Amino acid sequence: MAKCISCGAFNKYFIYILLIIFFKIFNDSLYGFNYNDSFEDVKIFNTHTQDYFSWHSLIHQIFGYIGTTILSFFFYKYEVNASKKEGIGRVTNTSNNNNKKNIQIKLIHNNAEDNIDISSDKSSFIICLLVIFLWINEEQLIDFYYLALKDLDFWMFELLIVTYFSVKMLKIEIYNHQKCAMWFTLVPCSFKILTIVLSSLGNIDINDKKHPILYIYKKLLYIPIGIIFYIILIVFRAYVNTKIKWFMDLKYISPSKLLIYYGIMGTIICTSISIVTTYIKCDISDNKTRKLYNYICKIPYNGPDIKINSTERYFENFKIYFDTFLGKVNTEHNNIEIIYEIIIIFLGMITFFFHKYFMIKVIQNLTPVYLVLSNPLYYIFQKTILTINNCLKKGTFFSSDAIDFIISKFILDCAGDLFSIIGFLIYLEIIELNFCDYNYNIKINITRRSLLESNEINEPEKSLNNEVEEQEEDSNISLNFG
Repeated sequence: MAKCISCGAFNKYFIYILLIIFFKIFNDSLYGFNYNDSFEDVKIFNTHTQDYFSWHSLIHQIFGYIGTTILSFFFYKYEVNASKKEGIGRVTNTSNNNNKKNIQIKLIHNNAEDNIDISSDKSSFIICLLVIFLWINEEQLIDFYYLALKDLDFWMFELLIVTYFSVKMLKIEIYNHQKCAMWFTLVPCSFKILTIVLSSLGNIDINDKKHPILYIYKKLLYIPIGIIFYIILIVFRAYVNTKIKWFMDLKYISPSKLLIYYGIMGTIICTSISIVTTYIKCDISDNKTRKLYNYICKIPYNGPDIKINSTERYFENFKIYFDTFLGKVNTEHNNIEIIYEIIIIFLGMITFFFHKYFMIKVIQNLTPVYLVLSNPLYYIFQKTILTINNCLKKGTFFSSDAIDFIISKFILDCAGDLFSIIGFLIYLEIIELNFCDYNYNIKINITRRSLLESNEINEPEKSLNNEVEEQEEDSNISLNFG
């Protein structure tokens, strides 16, 4: 009896998904991460001064973009040199095999140079830069969104959106098992709705930064607006990822060349924002604006001393960062803190680059849908690390000052992640449903049918050839004994 559920074949490129998660968590742990501030922060260097440094997320991203530009450039040069050597090797082997001498052979096509030089096509180059510009800005806006509206992230819808763009741009056909998987995403969406309801029922005060800001304003009618805004952002993200796939498959741009443009443009955009916000402060003396600025303006400053309850806040500030680096502010500053920050900058550049690099490799060697799969996997790993870290440090699953309904919310979030993973695995044929013809159009069965059809076509030809051969043999026999 056939199994109702079976496992699909393992693809060697699945390792890229795990590497995305590894480098993302590693990068987050350099600056500290949490879940609704209900756990102990997971942070590699958990010191008082590093708390101040960690507020400067945009400056750390600038270092990440710079590192991406530098490392991508070296990767690009390595690819070009490796391709040249491979091309020369092919030419030498061909020359030796044919025993040709004194013939100068010219390489007509070079994969590493011709294929990734998109700048020769001006219209494609401009579109590529626009896509990268959109890529950087949607990333920044999503990060900004998570600061205040972290419970309203219906990322499950991204599977439907990526599928739509894949059909339109990449001409991918959608089959029954994939449609079933998309319907399956409604289950984690229901869990997310319950999480929002629980968050709205909690006790929240004006200084509480553990809940989405819409709950603090007590304007629950704004929640649909927040959800729509997030869906718009993931539409942009899905479009960018699918367009990147389109560029690599049809315009032959390499991941390293793409990341060079990404690093340069990201450095320019984030540096410009940081310079502007250095001179624009968020005045939180007014209670009305204080609610908003508590979320988006994390950097407090008051004269020469940094104070948590300062009435002056900044979204980003170069001066405060370098004052903290040089020990000009009132923190527990010493030389070891400078070393810690230098190590964090260096490791941050490397982990930022490899996180983006393996994202591109997943898009290139698989599809943008596999990139969506990395989201729930990342959240599961993140929550697992947080609980283990909290148990080791505090002996409990959650901190004593955790938000209301933390157990229910945590279980609902984990359940939503797990159901999403199952849906994605069905979509990607890692889990095969062997009933109701859901497995009819999975890749392995399509391949089997094509082989059978080709064999059926070849069988008459083989039988005809056999008959001809038999007739020739008979004629030969008759000639020999005639």
